[in-house]
Amino acid sequence: MSMLCSLYRISPELVTRLKNSPDVVGELLGLTAPPPKAGFLSKLFGKPAKQAHSSGQKFEPVAKADTFELDQAWHILHYLFSGSSAEGPWPSGFLMSGGEEVGPDQGYGPVRLLDPELSRAVATFLDAQSLQKLDAAYVVSDIEAAEIYWQASSDDTERQLQVQELWRMVQELRAFFEHTVRAGNATLVSIY
Repeated sequence: MSMLCSLYRISPELVTRLKNSPDVVGELLGLTAPPPKAGFLSKLFGKPAKQAHSSGQKFEPVAKADTFELDQAWHILHYLFSGSSAEGPWPSGFLMSGGEEVGPDQGYGPVRLLDPELSRAVATFLDAQSLQKLDAAYVVSDIEAAEIYWQASSDDTERQLQVQELWRMVQELRAFFEHTVRAGNATLVSIY
C-alpha cells in the first residue's frame, strides 16, 4: 500500500463549514462516500435514514481543479525542503507539520488545515526555492540514510532526471499556492 499526499484548495466559507462539521472531512476530500440514501424498504416501513453526521450538511468533494496530487513524491519533497524525514520546521516542513488538525485520522493522521495566512507563508517559502537548492539537497546517500519513502538513483543521468522531475513538481506546487493566495483561500493537506 502506498503512502500518498494531496493538497486541496478551499474557500474561507468552506473552512467555516468544515470546522462546524469536522467529521465529514473525508467526504469533502472524496475519501469516503456520502451517507447512503434511504432504501425502498426503509421508505416503505417508515424507518428514517441514518445521519452520517449531526449537522446534516452535505459536502461535495473538492473539485479536481482545486486539488494537487503529490502522490508518493511528497516525502522526498518534504525531506529536500526541510532536511528531515519527520516533522520539520515551519514553513519548510509544511507537508508534514503546521496548521490545524481537522476531523478524524484519515490513515496517517488527521487532515491539516493551512489557513490563508499559513498558505501565504508556504507560497513565500516555495517562491524562494530554486533548482540549484533542490539539486544541492538531493544527496542520494543522505536520502537513503534518512529512509525517505522514495527510490533515489545514484546513476548520474537518472539522478538528474529525478531532480528535474521534482523541480517541475515544485514549480506546479508553487503555482497551486500562488493561485490559493490570490483567491484568499486556505489549503488542506492530507497524507493517506
